[in-house]
Order: sequence, then structure tokens, then C-alpha cells
Amino acid sequence: MTIDTTTVRGEFKKKAIVWSNDVERRSVALYLMGKVTPYISFDPGGYLSLRGVKGKVTSEHLQIINNHENPMKITGIDNDLPEHIIWNLEEIKPGYVYRLEIEDISIQAGNYKGHLFVRTDNPKKPELVIIINGEVIEDNK
Repeated sequence: MTIDTTTVRGEFKKKAIVWSNDVERRSVALYLMGKVTPYISFDPGGYLSLRGVKGKVTSEHLQIINNHENPMKITGIDNDLPEHIIWNLEEIKPGYVYRLEIEDISIQAGNYKGHLFVRTDNPKKPELVIIINGEVIEDNK
């Protein structure tokens, strides 16, 4: 029995029932349990919200964590929100932990959605996608 762990994170338990023509035992339950650790994970997650008053929107950050035994390099970062955000990458534990800070630079109030595309030298995960949502409101003093 196998499972596709592409979308599974953490501990899991799967069950399959196998049927037979055995009169004594018509079915048997098989269990597959384990823990899936992704090659690369985000803490707290791969989604950031930037909300606040225009010119005063707080920045947000996340950690990019390499869970693999071999070190990984981040080779570049692109985004589809150049008019709304800037980012800064800091290597915390070389090859294993990075801190990515995203700051809102919107000139106008409004909502936006987009992505950061983080390129790595890890052949299993050459590109990581981080979702960015922004809500910038006018300062009505």
C-alpha cells in the first residue's frame, strides 16, 4: 500500500480494507501510519497578510527551513507585486534556515494578492511559492 504524500504534512494514518473469499475472515484492515517531513517548510506557513493604514503597514516575516540533511542555497527571489512589496532575506543557519521579511510599499490604498517565487538549488524543490495578500486602507484622521 502506498500513498501520495505531496499534500500530506505531519503525522498521518490511512486505512485500507482488503476483502477475500475466506469464509472465516472476509476482510482485513491494513493501516499505514507515519510522519511526513517536507524537504523545505515555512514557519508559520507559506501565506503572509500585510494589513494596515497606508504608510504604516507592518512588515511580516517567515522562516524557510531546509529539513533535508544536505544544505540548500536560495538562488533568487521574484515576485508579481513589485509595486506593493519589497523583501529582505537573511541566512540564520547557513544552508538550513532563512528569514524572509516582506514589507508593504504601496503608494495607494487598496487590496492586492500575489506571490513570491523563491528559487533554490534543491533539485526536489527548485521553486517555492509564498502567497501574499495585502489590505491597505487610507488614514482617516
